[in-house]
Amino acid sequence: MRLFQPLLLSLALLSPAAFAEPYQVELILFQQSGDAVFASRPAPDDWAKGAQPPGPDSSRPTAMDAQVAKLKQNEGFQVLMHKAWRQEIDANPVKISLSEGAQRDGHFPVEGTVTLSQQRFVNTQTDFWINQFGQDGLLAASQHMVQEASLKNSVLTYLDHPSLGMLIKVTPLNARPASAPPPGMEDEAPTGPDTPQQPAPAAPADGGFEAPPQSQPEQQ
Repeated sequence: MRLFQPLLLSLALLSPAAFAEPYQVELILFQQSGDAVFASRPAPDDWAKGAQPPGPDSSRPTAMDAQVAKLKQNEGFQVLMHKAWRQEIDANPVKISLSEGAQRDGHFPVEGTVTLSQQRFVNTQTDFWINQFGQDGLLAASQHMVQEASLKNSVLTYLDHPSLGMLIKVTPLNARPASAPPPGMEDEAPTGPDTPQQPAPAAPADGGFEAPPQSQPEQQ
């Protein structure tokens, strides 16, 4: 039996959890122009389904401020939530709860969960409630957005809804820089003092994001 113990230990270290990678996860949830589309029922009391928010040490500086500014420039769009945090992601799904605003009647104005897992891409499911409260402070109505997507590393992804929208991006924090090519394999290019220098491309004035067009998918 002792002969098999090192083998069993090696197999345990090769489990999916052993290959968890750190990512920066960032999302922007916003209200689109036009009338709000409400769900058939308000948000349930167990909207988080046991999920916990990111730890205080997981907070990260936001990197999509240009997209937020672009949204605010478009009349009728309202940014409801903008958060960024560090998250370990592997093959085992992890569910994170997020909220915004002061809690009333057991609910936040914006509340929901993000589920993440690592396969070929990072798979995500978002489940958010945008709540409205009556004069008595009780929850009166909710918009509900549920979407699934496969996220490519460092690629901004847009998730749609009849009256809401979300921008989400996952960025590896341990990405290795590209290594230099072997000697003799560099791209051939003219060099010398007489070689004209090409100007660097200018950064897009709009932050690289155009406000999404309104669409009418089926209501969640």
